[in-house]
Amino acid sequence: MLKILTNHRIFFSLFFLWFIILACLQIAFTPTEMMFWVNEHNNPILDTAFGLITLLGEDGIWLVPLLVYLYQYFKQRKDVKNKAIMLIIIWITKGIISIALKNLFNLPRPMEVYELSGRFIHVIKGLEIHHWQSFPSGHTFTAFAFACFFMLVARNNALGFLWLGLAMLVGYSRVYLFQHFPRDVFTGSILGVAVVLGVVLFSKGKKWEVAF
Repeated sequence: MLKILTNHRIFFSLFFLWFIILACLQIAFTPTEMMFWVNEHNNPILDTAFGLITLLGEDGIWLVPLLVYLYQYFKQRKDVKNKAIMLIIIWITKGIISIALKNLFNLPRPMEVYELSGRFIHVIKGLEIHHWQSFPSGHTFTAFAFACFFMLVARNNALGFLWLGLAMLVGYSRVYLFQHFPRDVFTGSILGVAVVLGVVLFSKGKKWEVAF
């Protein structure tokens, strides 16, 4: 595990910075203050951009290209099967944990909390706003999990900045679109990386172990 953290220090250093910043913000400001600060800083360009970026948190958006990438790039290598198995296990584990936590806590989403507050809420026209199962953010969970896995598979430390940057934007988009609280995004990002590292550790000694 130490080798993985060292070889991909850019990704994990930036993730640690993300962790510290979000933790400090949640200590310094209330959820209401953070939600409406983000919500008030909107414009049509950001509406379009984050409406598209948030799609990167959809399972199909990541799973399909990753499977294609694995097949095309590693089809001549013996470890392609193991990487595919690991990806599937990550995907299933992520889904089970996300659904379990959402149903266990069943916390209200921002719109459910603030809809009758009398405050103006900026929402994108035509966007379906959910009201419950806020914790954790499934889109952020997915984005960070697949970004972390993709970074490991690509074995390109320089790309760590790109993968993590995209995942961070997905997390921010969930708050911008008034779908999740910062705490949901914060937890989702931690869970996403933790699941990948957990599966990597679990694979040690297994027939489908992958050396990253």
